[in-house]
Amino acid sequence: MHVAFWSPAWPIGKHPNGIVAYVTEVKLELERRGHRVSIFTAHLDEPAGEERVFPVEASRWSRLAKWWSRRSVQAAPFGFSSAISRAILREHRRNPIDIVEMEESFGWCADVRRATSLPLVVKLHGPAFLTSVQRERDTPFVRDRIEREGLALARCRAIVSPSEINLARTVERYGLNNKLTRVIANPVVIDAGAPVWSLEACDTRTILFVGRFDLVKGADVVLKAFASVVRIFPEAKLIFAGPDNGWLSEDGGRVRFASYCDSLLQPEARKRVDFRGRVPHGEVAALRAGAMVTVVASRWESQGYTLLEAMAQGCPIVSTDAGACPDNIFHGRTGLLARSEDADDFAAKICAVLRDPQAGAEMGRAARAHVAVHHSSAVVVDAMLEFYQQVISSHGPQAGERGRRRPS
Repeated sequence: MHVAFWSPAWPIGKHPNGIVAYVTEVKLELERRGHRVSIFTAHLDEPAGEERVFPVEASRWSRLAKWWSRRSVQAAPFGFSSAISRAILREHRRNPIDIVEMEESFGWCADVRRATSLPLVVKLHGPAFLTSVQRERDTPFVRDRIEREGLALARCRAIVSPSEINLARTVERYGLNNKLTRVIANPVVIDAGAPVWSLEACDTRTILFVGRFDLVKGADVVLKAFASVVRIFPEAKLIFAGPDNGWLSEDGGRVRFASYCDSLLQPEARKRVDFRGRVPHGEVAALRAGAMVTVVASRWESQGYTLLEAMAQGCPIVSTDAGACPDNIFHGRTGLLARSEDADDFAAKICAVLRDPQAGAEMGRAARAHVAVHHSSAVVVDAMLEFYQQVISSHGPQAGERGRRRPS
């Protein structure tokens, strides 16, 4: 089988991102089984020797649209779906593609399905109505994106989701009926080279947060919780690893990491915060192994890799109870769950781990075992291949023929 994936960037070593991590894991397992995999991406930083990765460049029309969108409050990435379609069709003419899998973002999936006529599976990595906060949903750009994604999902036939709650909320939101749907967990490969967390090797005073400084990832909640934790554990330290995206303030400005910390934390506590910015994917594992507790505070997670990768390393975890996180964090067994957006509850759960490191270690071991069983790439790809065959069969005998004849 020849499977084409859309990935926002490539490779994972240069672009730490949940979608990129997912595509990477699935690609490796499919190739191990002898299937061909092609990656189409807008941001390519290709490692030496990697093949079948195709950069997608915007057309002149879409570049003009992007320029115009900067001048408009209705900004949206118009036209890029046509560039994705053309890139897929060029490869399809050389090496016929059996099926395409891509995210729902910006509604591109419907345009690609229509333009290529190839069987297409939409993987719900979001969507935007779940992964944006209210302040963002009130902006014209995000309102437009949410509407476009809903229209696109209505026009696509096959939808796969990493979690039941993500699929159910999406179907309910957009009234999606008569679709081929499947819940298939995200795969995690436990990297033999990644350090496994141990109590002896970690700094029992260190708390780690990996993610963007924005409201979606709950960075504000983590910092508020740390302000409480450091009053109880003055030697506690917070490492923040992620880009400073910030968020819109009420006056229309942009809240940034440094100014937010300065306004929230007392000077002594502020000194205990180590902001690392964007950290290469390969270095994050070492940070996790060195911290006593890893915190995931997202306001929504469909099934985030930040959580799964920390579990795979056996790290003690305090996680939000939002989205699909409770599918993997069983309170008191594989980690601790804190109420979403409740900084006091996060602080209490973090302090519980700091007070009882041995209990944290036991939960970390259970978390690692859970991921090994339930997120095995072999099990996940078995389910995906079965679903792909169902989608291809339902597509009919003319699957991909229009795409094959269409000029590049």
